[in-house]
Amino acid sequence: MRKKEITVSLKLKNFAVGEVPAFVVFIPQADYQKLTKSWEKYLKDTSKEKPLEKQGEIWMLNANCEKIAAQPLQLYSYIKEYDGEIMLVVAMDLEGNYISKDMDEEVYLPAKKFVRDFAVEAYKDAVRDELKEEEKILKKMEGERNSLLNSKEALVLENNQYERNIIATKDAITLNQLDQSNKVLQLQAQKEFVLKLANAGEEEKEEASKVQKELEKDFKKLQKANESLYQDIDNYELAIRENDIKIAKLGAEIKYMQLDIEDQTYKLRKVGEKLEKIH
Repeated sequence: MRKKEITVSLKLKNFAVGEVPAFVVFIPQADYQKLTKSWEKYLKDTSKEKPLEKQGEIWMLNANCEKIAAQPLQLYSYIKEYDGEIMLVVAMDLEGNYISKDMDEEVYLPAKKFVRDFAVEAYKDAVRDELKEEEKILKKMEGERNSLLNSKEALVLENNQYERNIIATKDAITLNQLDQSNKVLQLQAQKEFVLKLANAGEEEKEEASKVQKELEKDFKKLQKANESLYQDIDNYELAIRENDIKIAKLGAEIKYMQLDIEDQTYKLRKVGEKLEKIH
């Protein structure tokens, strides 16, 4: 792979106008379509003349590039993909002579810089695009990590509520058992009262038996409620155990996600460093 450096060389290249000296530069990471549009805009912004497309080439037949020369230029260029990079080839005709090393440095060096300045900025644009994509990836990872953290926190809060429910249920069981004890005492007293009414009238015995049956019914309700309270505790404890498994799984996922985020952060930093080194 070619070194990621912007170096402009001068070579003989074939154009529609023939084989002429031309500036050649490779631009890493560039997208062909995007680079072509950027090059045309760069030419237009420089000379205020609209570039022409001729035989797969980009021409400027009356380019006013004062940074290169006071006289108008005829500029011929083409863009090709080569060895995984984009190659820009530019030939400049100044009053019948193509700019090369044989010309005055006051013309040759600005012409070379004109091409290199574009290539450097194009490379920067490509790396900026890479940086944006890496930032999107990092942002997505952080969003997924935060979602996992929220899910874990929700389960922890749910378990805390279950724990409070268990405490409240145990208190309810204690009260229930006290009510059962009281109800047993009331029931025993009522049974003794019914026995004492053996020689009483039927209406009085019937009323006393009715009270006894109501007490027995209330006692069974308390017993049933007690069983239900214990079942509630079992359900809460089961839910806690199931949540603990989910929490542990989420914890592992968060750990691995955090490692991925750290790797992506490092990658993002390296891309940023690469951008800073382009000059």
